[in-house]
Amino acid sequence: MKWVLGALAVLLMVLSPLPGVAAEDAPRRWALVVGENQGLSGEERLRFAETDAQRMREVLQEVGAVPPERTMALLGTDAAKLREAMARFRARLAAEASPRDWLLLYVSSHAGDGSLHLRGTELPMRELVDFLKGAPVGVGLLILDSCRSGVATRLKGLKPVAAPVTMEASDLEGRIVISASGADEYAQESDALQGSFFTHHLAVGLRGAADASRDGRVTLEEAYRYAYARTLESTLVSPGGLQRPTFRMDLRGRGELILSEPQHARGRLTLDVKAPGRWLVMASESGALVAELEKGEGPTTLAVAPGAYRLLLRADEGYLERSVRVPLDGAVSVGGEPLEQAARLRLARKGGPGSALMVAVGPSLTSGIVAGLSSVVGLDVRLMREGSLLPGVDTSNLGLAVRRGTGRGVDFQQTELELRLGAGPHWDLGAWTFSGALEAGALAVFQSRIPDEDARFGVEPLALVTGGVRLDVRSRLSMLLTASAGGVMAKRDRGTALVPRASASLMLGYAL
Repeated sequence: MKWVLGALAVLLMVLSPLPGVAAEDAPRRWALVVGENQGLSGEERLRFAETDAQRMREVLQEVGAVPPERTMALLGTDAAKLREAMARFRARLAAEASPRDWLLLYVSSHAGDGSLHLRGTELPMRELVDFLKGAPVGVGLLILDSCRSGVATRLKGLKPVAAPVTMEASDLEGRIVISASGADEYAQESDALQGSFFTHHLAVGLRGAADASRDGRVTLEEAYRYAYARTLESTLVSPGGLQRPTFRMDLRGRGELILSEPQHARGRLTLDVKAPGRWLVMASESGALVAELEKGEGPTTLAVAPGAYRLLLRADEGYLERSVRVPLDGAVSVGGEPLEQAARLRLARKGGPGSALMVAVGPSLTSGIVAGLSSVVGLDVRLMREGSLLPGVDTSNLGLAVRRGTGRGVDFQQTELELRLGAGPHWDLGAWTFSGALEAGALAVFQSRIPDEDARFGVEPLALVTGGVRLDVRSRLSMLLTASAGGVMAKRDRGTALVPRASASLMLGYAL
């Protein structure tokens, strides 16, 4: 009996995995995080570069599977100290890292002319890329949140990728460079966000806002798509100009590159409202803005530290607020009918899946189509719908205009009744909405009081290209300015002719 027990023990020892084998098989993650507010002499001191670096370190440790012992952070540095830190980190990677490991290098600072500007010193971005390429790891990711940092994505050895990006990478090796701005663009900070636009949106995306698949994980593709779109939206009307993050990579492999796993965070907050909406998540005690996000369709889960928060959902006027406490090692879900109604009302005003209807009325001035009548004035009435029809076509309208004019030289009166249908895209920029449309319809013309002639009547086809801008002024009221240009197939004594046609309308709109 004893020899049987002994044989079983030996067999179990042979079949059991050796200690540490499973851990060694899984890729380990490393991070070097750098933030410096001060640039070269004469450059305005940044306010949030070091804060952004600290925020990124927290995100990587909380949801990015980068443990503190494999994280190096430099909050305040110059070129010499950063070179020294990279040398020490490279030596440690050579001793401890494996070809399956991942390395993330994040830098937030001043930059220009292809170099980082760090406390009166310069470090060529080429050195960062060389450090990344030379690191003894399988995957290397460099994220630069600096002005004109797009220069780094032009350096030799990486392939350009147009946004949005799709990739496969799991059993992979390669390098990726993401910059917060183009080669000639500013990377902008925000007082409201207490950080840069790009890093804020990237961090919020990694915490779960970018999880489009709702699987509790955020891939590189999802994170970049989210940060790109939100940065572009945030800076579209910024005094600093449009900021477009750029992306270059050289990856080989299959699968998905997972950057974060919010589902495993100690604290999780779920915005359980199906309709899209803009949310603010603020820490109750400090008042700090934790996340400002545009939530898509369906619930969204964010990884946050345990504690008390104020949630604000943009409603029809102002915000709808809710307080919540996220437990330690737990999750909380926030929803309810008032929040759902507020989100759907905002979605309707933007023209989402639920669509929005608006009626608009106002005066119109239009060019004439006959000699002796250069223009006619009248009333323009439009019924507009914002809601998806086809890809890229999310607004449509039905227009009816009544106009009247009196001829000069030859005394006659012309009355016009115009009916048209149109469709095209629209773009929301805060309180402003811009739209374009192709319109077609019919123009009924009635001429009377013609000397020595009977009254005339005719119906003529028309086609127009229309552009418009709308400003939301109150809860359901808007001001609209539209302009159209095109042509009318007008009847003449010797057949028909294409007559140019232009018009402009200033209207008051009411959302139904």
